[in-house]
Amino acid sequence: MFDDLLVLFEKGGWGFTEYRKNPRALTCLSDDGSLRILLVRSSDVIAYVDNGGADAGIVGRDQIEEQNREMIEPLDLNVGYCRLVVARPEGSSLDESGKRTLRIATKYPRLAEMHFLARGVPVSILKLYGSLELAPRTGLADQIVDLVATGRTLRENQLEIVEEILPSTARLIVNRASWSLRNKAVMNLVGRLKPHIPRQPVISG
Repeated sequence: MFDDLLVLFEKGGWGFTEYRKNPRALTCLSDDGSLRILLVRSSDVIAYVDNGGADAGIVGRDQIEEQNREMIEPLDLNVGYCRLVVARPEGSSLDESGKRTLRIATKYPRLAEMHFLARGVPVSILKLYGSLELAPRTGLADQIVDLVATGRTLRENQLEIVEEILPSTARLIVNRASWSLRNKAVMNLVGRLKPHIPRQPVISG
């Protein structure tokens, strides 16, 4: 979703010529020197913000919920729309009545376990970091819990969505100390981005 976010920041008045010239850079400064962006893994954004490595960050709701963190979250940026879903092999007739424990492969163990626990379905959670679609095909798992945008990758791997756990979009989060000590700068950031937030969720390509 970074390209969508970059457009949003440029509409807010920040140019990033440096990044446009070198998109593999891990950090870049805005043209006016007022804003520095760090490019980190989505799962690391909360740690950077919470521990003071950054004043603010942008991360999906899925990561906030999975990491179970209470964050200062002034804006839903409405980009990077996707859904955390349960998927299984097409045509699967697997009995979910609780007669046996389901094997679930996922990058979201906390959310997956909570979802099935609420339904009273016994599960064994296997955390994977790569392509989850392979797990059912190899017999490693019965179902997967994964983040999807269009669902195309699932369909290409003969998987079907069973149910949705939660929708997710990109959220602006702010470090608590920065919210207090640099509130003017934070609110300037919020104020410049807010008018340009899409009215409808944008699915990243």
